[in-house]
Amino acid sequence: MKVRVPLEPDLAEDVFQFWHSIFPGDSDCPKDVLFGSEMEHNRNDIYLAQRDGEVVASCNTIRSMAVPQLGGFGEVATKPEYRGQGLATDLCRRALQDFRDDGGEALFLGTENPAAARIYHRLGWRKLAGSNVMASIRSADSPEAFLVDYFHTLGNVTIRPIGPAQRVPMIPLLHTPHDWQVLDANVGMYSTRYDVQGSCNGLYRRYGYVMNGGRGICFVAVTDDGRVVGLSSARLLESDHCCVDGFVHQRFMSCCRELIQAAMRWGESQGATVLTARLSTEDEDKQQFFESLDFRKGNQAGEFELGGRKVDSVFWKTE
Repeated sequence: MKVRVPLEPDLAEDVFQFWHSIFPGDSDCPKDVLFGSEMEHNRNDIYLAQRDGEVVASCNTIRSMAVPQLGGFGEVATKPEYRGQGLATDLCRRALQDFRDDGGEALFLGTENPAAARIYHRLGWRKLAGSNVMASIRSADSPEAFLVDYFHTLGNVTIRPIGPAQRVPMIPLLHTPHDWQVLDANVGMYSTRYDVQGSCNGLYRRYGYVMNGGRGICFVAVTDDGRVVGLSSARLLESDHCCVDGFVHQRFMSCCRELIQAAMRWGESQGATVLTARLSTEDEDKQQFFESLDFRKGNQAGEFELGGRKVDSVFWKTE
């Protein structure tokens, strides 16, 4: 059956406990979402197979209200004793068809399971280069071709704090190859040109970790038509020390300064007197950009694990 969020309380609890039993740890679809906390921003359709009133298989589509042609797909699960019967495959097929029938153009999912990837491939998903993410493109273009066209049109950009409206629209940006190797050191986000991106629906959650306990904030650069074209973050390390970082799509570099400055202003508003940015020594263009924001190279160094190799980094800081 297909149900749309918000779910009835008993069903929401059953679905969440089922997902938790299959996917221990933090969920890409938190319980409050099942009760409708993001209804203003996203539409969640949950597909379920039940036996004797018990949930035994599921999948979930998250449709962006701001950019309705985009969707995230996940929570594909089957109870162990019901596997091999095609239950989840049938749910996935129906979910994809419903998404396309409703005008959806690109449905993204993440998987590291080769067997599952083969099933998704048969259903129409194709792997994105440099990631463990797949996309089903309605036009039958490759995912890479879709991403190029998606960011081709320029437009007015607004800088604002991140929110649930960006849960899905941030996916194309973070799966587009970027020249900067380290996109955001606060989040551990790297360009798919240099490292494998394994996350899809979990990307929003990763940025949420920066904001835990009020110790950080994230900003987005958003076009008038809802496309996320840049992300920045600020994270308090000590009461007087804030680390900032961020990046934008190369076609929207004109908004990068304002985006990073939003993170810098937040740090200063929290009482930070020292702002730092941890930059890869190989990202010379990014170093020059931060230098234009009055950052200077410091003495503290470290390493990033990037694509199976060590990449040196240096902390830059404001004077």
